[in-house]
Amino acid sequence: MQEQHAQRPLKRVAYRPREVAEMVGMSESGIRNLIKRGTLRAVQLDGRWLIPATVIEDKLGIRLDASPTWVTSSEVAETPA
Repeated sequence: MQEQHAQRPLKRVAYRPREVAEMVGMSESGIRNLIKRGTLRAVQLDGRWLIPATVIEDKLGIRLDASPTWVTSSEVAETPA
């Protein structure tokens, strides 16, 4: 029998430029330009740019939480403490 481990929400380690653009209210091309100029650190993996979560939090000042993407804020509010 397998042990049941308490499930913790996982925090994503990187985001795509499109996702970051939506977070900050910029265009995707604007985010890509920041990457190209070296203003925003990103890594390229299999031809896709990924921006580390730590960069988003530190450089862009956006607080990323560890809530799973399938839980909405209204569901969190309804969850008993």
